Amino acid sequence: MIKKINHIIRDTNKWSVLTLTIICLITIPIFTIGIKLFYGPGDSWEHLTQTVLIDYITNSLLLLLGTSILCLFFGVSTAWIVSRYEFPFRKQIEWLLILPLTIPSYIIAYAYAGIVDYGGLLEKVTFDILPKFDVMNVTGLIWVLSISLYPYVYVASRAFFLNQSGRLFEASRLLGAGEFKTVFKLILPLARPAIIGGLVLVLMEVLNDYGAAKYYGVSTFTTGIFRAWFALEEPETAIYLSALLVVIIFVLLGIERWQRKKISYAISSKTQVPLHRKLPTLKLKFIIFTFVGVPILFGFIIPLIQLIYWALLTYETVINDGFLSTAMQSFSISLLSAIATVLFALALVYFTKWNRLRILDYFTKVGTLGYAIPGAVIAIGVLLPTLSFDKYLLNYLLDIHKIKIGLFINGTILALLYAYIVRFMAVAHNPIEAVSLKVNTSVTESSKMLGNGTLKTFFKIEFPLIKTGIYSALVLVFVDVMKELPLTLILKPYQVQTLAVQAYEYASDEQIMEAALPALLLIFTGVLPIILLNKLINR
Repeated sequence: MIKKINHIIRDTNKWSVLTLTIICLITIPIFTIGIKLFYGPGDSWEHLTQTVLIDYITNSLLLLLGTSILCLFFGVSTAWIVSRYEFPFRKQIEWLLILPLTIPSYIIAYAYAGIVDYGGLLEKVTFDILPKFDVMNVTGLIWVLSISLYPYVYVASRAFFLNQSGRLFEASRLLGAGEFKTVFKLILPLARPAIIGGLVLVLMEVLNDYGAAKYYGVSTFTTGIFRAWFALEEPETAIYLSALLVVIIFVLLGIERWQRKKISYAISSKTQVPLHRKLPTLKLKFIIFTFVGVPILFGFIIPLIQLIYWALLTYETVINDGFLSTAMQSFSISLLSAIATVLFALALVYFTKWNRLRILDYFTKVGTLGYAIPGAVIAIGVLLPTLSFDKYLLNYLLDIHKIKIGLFINGTILALLYAYIVRFMAVAHNPIEAVSLKVNTSVTESSKMLGNGTLKTFFKIEFPLIKTGIYSALVLVFVDVMKELPLTLILKPYQVQTLAVQAYEYASDEQIMEAALPALLLIFTGVLPIILLNKLINR
């Protein structure tokens, strides 16, 4: 034991201390929520368990199950089609299938509510022939979330299929297996890690959703957290619900890891040959265009048409000084948050690499757990420790220096930035880490042998080589912050407004058409990174 401690002391350097500091700073909100689980709920917990808790659990599980089935169907089938077959407009369809990600799920929910409403787009197109149906329920929410989130599965599956071993496919065919059997018995099992990886992101987004569920009147864990915090004014119960949700999320992740066990899914690089695309028959082309057309049409084109129509009707009343100010605030906050998150991610990647205490390597991934936690939970996790810090600082200044001032962090932009960093650290960390691993260590070692220090080597040698990953991280975090709703609703300062919050407030006030213009601006900012993402996949 003493020997191990001596080894730890010997290997600890300044980078070890900085790495541990960043990990602790990022994980404080997550562990705060986990610890609060042992404190118990508030006074209204018994009432909630007797009335709405079952609804929270049932609806959340139904949403997870329904969106999983539809996202797997849309995502995997379309990924296989564009990877396996050569057909007209295939390259255009490849990136069109990702475009539903540019529209936040709550925006698609608003659009569909208007489409099927009396006097809506569906009634006008069909001349009121079709019977009316209601989307403002769990079934409608499952459809909305699935049609907007399936690209997570599509992107992950397609990235695997493009690198799939052609020899495996050929060997299976030589053994007498048909294409259908080969796909289901060989290709899909091998693609399981990629498919499940995309599906986990879908499930995290479903549990994070607040705007769509609230507008459709579906009670979920996230809407319950907001209700307990704001309507019941009982933070203890909201925190307890948040802690339960965190437990559910980690159970889901644990089950996935356990199911995978130690099975190897690797394919020998020696057997890798490209998977040659087939030319489909005329009948198969019709089936292909049906499969790829449905998610593009219902996930992007129809909602976009509805939003443009509403925007043309309301732009004169919506565009004013207040709207322009909101747009500028939204862009500024997103850019500032993206820069701050990328700087923290860079520090975490390289401080970990420069530290000699290898045990810290196991803790680095803990710093990226925030993306697996719903935004509302992160917001509450940030509120508690920062409020304690503010109270301590205010008491210190008042008792020692007789100075009385307001809060330092809570209710300011600092708390919001901190929460964004915790929430989207994984979005910035993963592309930067992926690019940094491709830098040959001999290059940096040669620089150090020539007398250059660690920081000088980084700025002169490594930074130019990883710029692609840094730019990708900046763009992705910027778009995610622009779309984030639950976290922003809880933590934003009173005088600060964002496009996501403005669209939500318009919809909540039954001004659904006025929500179209801020929604379209959010969509516009998301198109560029989608094009960038498609190029990265092709490379």
